[in-house]
Amino acid sequence: MMNLFCIIILLLLNIDLKAQMYDESQIFNCKDDNYGEESEQINSQKLKLFPIDCWTFVLLSPVTFIISIRIIYEFFKDFRLFGGPGDVIFVITVTNAIQSLIQFSTALYVFIEDQAPANLFCDITGIATSIVFVISNLNIFIFSAYPLALVYNTLEKTVKFVRISNYSLTTLIIILVILAFIFDDNIISITLNGMCAISATHQSFWDYIIATIYLVVFLLFATMSIIYVFAFKKLVPKMSSIRQLRGQYLRYYQKFIIFSLVMKFFLGIFSAINLLNCYIFYKSYLLASETCQNVTQALCILGQVIIITRDPLLIPKLKHSQTSESQSEMDSPNVTQTEISMQQFNLLEQLQKEMKKTQVISMLAGIQMLIKQNQDNTIIYKDLEINDDQDDTEESSSGDLSDLIEIAHQPFTPEEVQECLVINLNNDLIKSQFNDTQNIQVFQMRCILYAPKIFNYFVTLDNIDLEDSFDVNKNLQQIDNFTGPDGGKSGEFFFFSHNNQLIMKTMRQQEVNTYKKRLLNFATYQANNPESLLNKIYGMYTFERLEKSEAKVHFLIMKNLSLGVPKNQILRTYDLKGSEYDREVLAKKSESDLSKLTLKDLDFFKIEKQIWVDQSIIKKLNQNLIKDTDFLEKQKLIDYSLLVMIIDWKEKKQQFFNHFGGQQINFNPSIKEQGIYYHIGIIDYLQQWNVNKSLERKTKKIIQLNLHLDTSAQEPNRYGKRFKEKLINRILPL
Repeated sequence: MMNLFCIIILLLLNIDLKAQMYDESQIFNCKDDNYGEESEQINSQKLKLFPIDCWTFVLLSPVTFIISIRIIYEFFKDFRLFGGPGDVIFVITVTNAIQSLIQFSTALYVFIEDQAPANLFCDITGIATSIVFVISNLNIFIFSAYPLALVYNTLEKTVKFVRISNYSLTTLIIILVILAFIFDDNIISITLNGMCAISATHQSFWDYIIATIYLVVFLLFATMSIIYVFAFKKLVPKMSSIRQLRGQYLRYYQKFIIFSLVMKFFLGIFSAINLLNCYIFYKSYLLASETCQNVTQALCILGQVIIITRDPLLIPKLKHSQTSESQSEMDSPNVTQTEISMQQFNLLEQLQKEMKKTQVISMLAGIQMLIKQNQDNTIIYKDLEINDDQDDTEESSSGDLSDLIEIAHQPFTPEEVQECLVINLNNDLIKSQFNDTQNIQVFQMRCILYAPKIFNYFVTLDNIDLEDSFDVNKNLQQIDNFTGPDGGKSGEFFFFSHNNQLIMKTMRQQEVNTYKKRLLNFATYQANNPESLLNKIYGMYTFERLEKSEAKVHFLIMKNLSLGVPKNQILRTYDLKGSEYDREVLAKKSESDLSKLTLKDLDFFKIEKQIWVDQSIIKKLNQNLIKDTDFLEKQKLIDYSLLVMIIDWKEKKQQFFNHFGGQQINFNPSIKEQGIYYHIGIIDYLQQWNVNKSLERKTKKIIQLNLHLDTSAQEPNRYGKRFKEKLINRILPL
């Protein structure tokens, strides 16, 4: 492509020397203040496309348009292509198709009218060119950032934020350009390269401002794109499981980014020459830069669509290639035709899946290695070289850290809260410590377990077998089949152990800070209240990859209240907060199988009315839940939920009793139907009351125009009072 570009440049120079296409009569003077009709006609002749520009557009634009339409057709033929960065590529392709159409129509206009575009034609093409130019460059930038967002932290939904930002900015750009034209239709005029667009010709100040903005945007785009490419290489290691995917994607990724950067660089150079020639130089031989700018633009969009057609990330390969590459997979009865079709082109999703798989394996292996560590080899957390994102509001809302309820004994010390176990995980360590028959590979990570002695106390007390539950080899099939869930509104990552006894859940930094400051209180309270219904946490970890220590993965391990029962035995699941606003699911969804839904407060009172257990159990549950709520209220925590699962244990009653462990209070038999049990526990209790929650509550009230709206987010004392009065006392009436 660049060879073709150089040949065209030489051809233009040859035309300049022999045909004298560029002479002084074609020079446009931006300082000229004459605005008469005659002057406008002269300027129109000076700014019209040169013949070579027109022929370039006539020859290249149809090719670009046809290829673009072919790509667009593939997208509409298979909507799955819009996944991943496909939507970004689709927008780039559409904008390139529009640009090619504008170039072709402008060339025809000049051939027919023998003058630069004017009036309605110029307005329409000018608006389209301005919108397309900005959106195209924005999406090229997004395309360069997209893969990094996908693999930077494979357990977070960063990509969703990138896509929403892209759609929002695209909509904003379209609105701003249209509004600008409505308020000032003179904003669209002929640019120095003969195309209609937003222009400030005759206003040197704004011309230089626009040129400077273009330069700054290009430098930012170039710098960030290069950083993204190198960061992507660094973050995706050359491990055998992902080496092929990594190399295959990087070849196309780099080709598209580098080609776009080079072409944008030349466009900027030629545009700057045109501007300087218009204001300062007034040299006829520099008029060739106008042609160079148009040719470069035509080659840029053509080159981009050609690269896209060769990108296996989005476009399925030809039939003979598909047959040869997927024949071995077709022989497998477990691989569907749909899965094969997706595997053939969606390299980035494959890469992200492999990265997520390796991330989870690394976390499980890290847990295993920390279990093997001697409890006496702890170090003080503050001695680690690690930076926490502290919450500015934490000090003012840290809760009552001294007045605990009914303390009979204090089994823990403040020093034990500050302790942690640390190991550096790598593949050599895995090979030396594990009987690895699966060729397990992990990221190089520093693994930190907070307060190991405190968490080990509860692990031992409740007879939790962490080593078996998170055994890497036993969980491999679980990891391979894993597709979610990803934490609902919170966006957190969940992983269920192979025996479904325990859950691994990621945490935000704010939750880590909140729990660390209250860990001694939680541990002391739960040790003194064995019948507490607070779902216990059996470990809190921070894992950080050595090549990007600023990005940490925080997660905790907690009990799965379903006790690993098969999904077909879970009849109904409720997430209850005591609020009525936006707390109904059935009114919004027509799903007849209630076991597939997580129901809420209003659904519970319509279907269940209350928890139907023996009166003595009601009294015990009521007292313990109120005590737990008082404790959380003192810690100034909010947004916790009462999880109620109604589970059919008739077929596996013996298995149920084997799982009782030390938390019998969480599982209670129904008096309405034999074999039906209520699994009950308080979950998600690490959210503190802060400015964001206060704004959330006020915003919802304003939107609903109701100052008395009973939103979920409330101050700790009001949240606790509502939780007790409108939930506990209602579902467990004394």
